[in-house]
Amino acid sequence: MIPKRNCYFLCKNVIVTLVFCIFLFMLIRHYFSYSSSEFNNSSRQIFSEQKNVTLTVASNIWYRDASVKLENNALSLSYNTHIFYYPWYGNPEDDSRYLHWNHEYIPNWDKKDTNVYPTGKHLPPDDIGANFYPLLGCYSSRNPIAVAQHMKWIRQSGIGVLVISWYPPDSSDKEGKPFDQLFPMFLEAAKIHELKVSFHIEPYEGRNPENLRKNIEYIINKYGNHSALYKMQKTLSKKPLPVFYVYDSYLNSPNSWSSLLSISGKQSIRNSDIDGIFLGLVVELRHKQDIVSGGFDGFYTYFAANDFSYGSSWKNWKSLSAFARKNGLLFVPSVGPGYIDTRVRPWNSKTTRERKSGKYYKVAWTTALQTNPPLISITSFNEWHEGTQIEPAISKMNKGYKYNDYSPGEPDFYLNLTRQFVSQYKEILLKKT
Repeated sequence: MIPKRNCYFLCKNVIVTLVFCIFLFMLIRHYFSYSSSEFNNSSRQIFSEQKNVTLTVASNIWYRDASVKLENNALSLSYNTHIFYYPWYGNPEDDSRYLHWNHEYIPNWDKKDTNVYPTGKHLPPDDIGANFYPLLGCYSSRNPIAVAQHMKWIRQSGIGVLVISWYPPDSSDKEGKPFDQLFPMFLEAAKIHELKVSFHIEPYEGRNPENLRKNIEYIINKYGNHSALYKMQKTLSKKPLPVFYVYDSYLNSPNSWSSLLSISGKQSIRNSDIDGIFLGLVVELRHKQDIVSGGFDGFYTYFAANDFSYGSSWKNWKSLSAFARKNGLLFVPSVGPGYIDTRVRPWNSKTTRERKSGKYYKVAWTTALQTNPPLISITSFNEWHEGTQIEPAISKMNKGYKYNDYSPGEPDFYLNLTRQFVSQYKEILLKKT
């Protein structure tokens, strides 16, 4: 039997030890909770921990971001503002090799130019095919953590719709590999942040209105019922339809497009289960009439370099807008923060458009808003090769080469600047209703 005095001290020691353990447990729990929060908020750390991440882990991150979504309800989105998004990047950790970051130097199109330019491919991760360097480093488009961070940033900017480049399931551009299988991830990630997704149909090999019909049917059958798919109504009496941007639509004749997009066309999809709203690309002056003849619902201008093409020239947007209204079309001007592609086209410095700390972007937006467009597109979120991205970038040196950045602004300077312009656009649209 233990004496009472000893029992007292024993009980006292047990209680003190128990209190200390509880305190230690709460301290450890707080530390890891803080660390988890820091991981979610730091994009650099997000990317450094991305190796060997599974879709299950990504789902957990998306659920954590869902709580952020509730806190950001005050930051409403504009589904009239669209941004071009490229899912073609890869790295050895996620794709077994680099994709697009190691882009080749494209040979000069001007055979009369006798200057000598670099050849071969870039050597990531320090040497990449871009004049800017991404905050996330050489990420993979199939990495769910990187994609989740992109969606979070796009929501931060106030943009409501991603226009994602698309190739048929077994096709890709020559620098990458097929990525149609990534669209379920993009749609789910967009859904978490209340974003929508539209398809940017690339000029895949052999593309024509005939096989495009089959591909549109594939897209609608596979993704048409997803809540994150962006849809529009032509009129209040019509059901909402998915929106398709068709890049380099001018590569096919207006007659061939008419067979698909006109009500009387031989292969018409109009008023069928695979109908949609189709936007063609206007590069030259004659293309706007081709859009009408081809049966398109509207057109966009894409290029971020002012005066590079007829369509991308700001001085022509007012007349393009008037032409669209006259013909019952959607006019979708494409604004961009600047343009520079000399790390993939070293001979193309004449097309460079300096950002001027956001002033170039501001003029583009101001010009577009003056046309009262039904939609505005942004070139781009992450077209790093052409330096049109608003994705965060950082300062970096590599063997004497200094990458551009957004100085004196922070890495997210263009996300925040975009949010200001989107807010102005929303006010204009609100006054029209």
